[in-house]
Amino acid sequence: MGEKLGRSRDFAIAQGALRGKTDAIWKSRLQNGNCCREEELMSGEHREPEKWRFTNALMRQAILAIGEVMGERGLKIVLRQAGLARYVDDLPPNDLKQGVATTEYAALNQAVEEFYGRAGKGMLQRIGRATFRYGVEEQATLMNVAGAALKVMPRKMRVKFILTQMAKSLMDVNAETDIEVQETDEGFVLTDFTCGVCCCREAEKPICHLYVGSIDEAVKWATGQDYQVREIECRAMGAEACRFLVRGKT
Repeated sequence: MGEKLGRSRDFAIAQGALRGKTDAIWKSRLQNGNCCREEELMSGEHREPEKWRFTNALMRQAILAIGEVMGERGLKIVLRQAGLARYVDDLPPNDLKQGVATTEYAALNQAVEEFYGRAGKGMLQRIGRATFRYGVEEQATLMNVAGAALKVMPRKMRVKFILTQMAKSLMDVNAETDIEVQETDEGFVLTDFTCGVCCCREAEKPICHLYVGSIDEAVKWATGQDYQVREIECRAMGAEACRFLVRGKT
């Protein structure tokens, strides 16, 4: 009993420290002009999907990840196919401003999928995993603190923790973003009502493969184990949100 109480106390302390560190980092970036202003965020809360905006740094990470997986030649092809030739020689700035149309991010995902055909799903999942790794590198200080907090958590709590932190990080930099994390009998479900991967796209089956890869890599980073990540609902199919089920492999 004493050991269990000790772990609970350590977890609470670590979680509190991480929350304070996270808030301090975001506050610093806001004050330094690396994020969009609060009034800019608020103005876009109820816009139509066609008008959604996407974070520069996240677009940059996706492009870098595509280059890592597809190579320079493949990257140039899909950028041009997506109507993003301006990024061939000049990446988006590495800041948290909403400088990209979300439909452009969706078009980039679609271009990769069309380039590979049936193999596009697997390639986009690989790109999603690489995207998360780039995010870890970009936020090394924050992720180091998170890693320390994770060490005192049971594995199930680690999954919930990393999914919640992913959602919080995305919502902190863009007030248009609306994400929930819930625990169900089947596993954890991350629900994104504003998913950028499928923004203004239509499909007969789930298409947010990059998102699946990113979640998969995040959970593996947090737990050291492979989990099953599956998109069970998709906005491109007419659902109100994209829902991703995360469960242990049987």
